[in-house]
Amino acid sequence: MAIFGNFKGTTQPDFRVGKTGARIHGNSSLPASADAGDIWVDKSNSTLQVYNANAWTSIGATLTTLNVDSGTLFVDSANDTVSIGSTSSNEKLFINGSLRLGTNPSIKYSGAYLDLKHANGTGTVVRVRDNSNTAPIFKVYGANNEIEVFRVEGSNVTINDAYTLPSSDGGAGHAIVTDGSGNLSFAALGDPVEDYGFISEAANVTFDYGGVVDNDTRRPTSHDSYTVAEAQALTYINPGDMIFVSNESGGATMAFYDGTDWRRIQDRQIIS
Repeated sequence: MAIFGNFKGTTQPDFRVGKTGARIHGNSSLPASADAGDIWVDKSNSTLQVYNANAWTSIGATLTTLNVDSGTLFVDSANDTVSIGSTSSNEKLFINGSLRLGTNPSIKYSGAYLDLKHANGTGTVVRVRDNSNTAPIFKVYGANNEIEVFRVEGSNVTINDAYTLPSSDGGAGHAIVTDGSGNLSFAALGDPVEDYGFISEAANVTFDYGGVVDNDTRRPTSHDSYTVAEAQALTYINPGDMIFVSNESGGATMAFYDGTDWRRIQDRQIIS
């Protein structure tokens, strides 16, 4: 290959590769003339341009494909993709291998959500791991980063920066209870329903009327207490049923059900 050009001692800052090859211009200003394929090293802004379609164009705009070191970096302008460690990808950016981020990195997105999914549609697993003896920490913050709403640190899971979930399961029928300080655990609640036996069995109900000296066997009839709203919401009632209404507008009172409404006993007006 021969190089023809103007060298030291001339006033022409260009030379030609081969007898009819492209010229390489070193002007700091726009070359006076150029042919297709000429290269211009623009010293004024440190750019490399090629003369294409009767205009100087950045050399990067003329590269339809860039393949560095057989796939170390591959740019495919036809599919608008970039691959690292591969020469084929259907994604905008494909990295065939591990990605290592620097100190305090930040991943931002402008859409409504960030979607992590498996490329071929199989099960997706997102793992947070540490390569030392320190337990990794995964945190999720609420709006404006005001509160830590979810955290996994080792085997501990904390919700809303207040409740720490148990690290092991409880027994059959156990429920999660709190100690009032944000610590949750499994515990047996017991059976809140008393077993009175079968309905066919005889039952003895005993009332304590006090000592014999009281000489009074009378006993007030008990009625369940309801608010006005609770009474009006009852559905399993029959005409003649009576209740005690604790917050009636005229003061606490007894009321009876007439088949449609609950009415005050004293004046038969609907409770309110």
